Parts: sequence; structure tokens; C-alpha cells
Amino acid sequence: MIKKAGIYLLVLVALSGCAGKIGGDYFFNQIDQLEQALDDSEWKKMNAQAAQLKEIYQDNKWKIQLLGDEGEYEGLYQSINKLIAAAKEEDTVNFRIELSTIRSFVEDIYSL
Repeated sequence: MIKKAGIYLLVLVALSGCAGKIGGDYFFNQIDQLEQALDDSEWKKMNAQAAQLKEIYQDNKWKIQLLGDEGEYEGLYQSINKLIAAAKEEDTVNFRIELSTIRSFVEDIYSL
């Protein structure tokens, strides 16, 4: 009986660790800041923060390559570049679309 309870407890602990993101807070924080700047229509701030997002990507590229597959991290890089272009053009719709796409890629990469 004690053996079964120990096994169930071990399985419960192992499965509870698989319930969410395993990192990437720096990406999620930057995305949240970009969304706030978009809501405030601060285009200069969005340009600067989009460039910072690209730097975060470059600094953490090796981690992303280990965690995600090639399609995910290449898609993330392309979306970041499209986000920068949308910020320069002050295109709200494409900016919002690319920001959503980036969040999706980051969630996929940093989930188990």
C-alpha cells in the first residue's frame, strides 16, 4: 500500500512539472511592453522595443535552437523582422498580427 502511494506521488510530482512554460520570461516581458506601447500608440517606443526584442532573440538564439525546432526559431526570427518593419511603417494591424505570431512561437518553443 505504501509502495503504491509512493508511486502515485512520484507520478503526480512528475506530471505537475509539465504544466507550463519552462522559461522565456524575457521574451514575454518584452512582448507585454510592446503591447502596452501599441495600446498607447507610441511608435518611437515600439521601434526601440522591437529592436530590443531582436537583440533578446540574438542573445538567446542558442537556447531557442535547443528548445525549438528549426521551423519555430526561424519563424520567430522572420516575425521579429516583420514586426520591426511594421513599427517603422506605423502599421497597427500588421504590428498586432506579428506580435501575436511572436507570442505564439515563443509559447511553443518554451512549452513542454
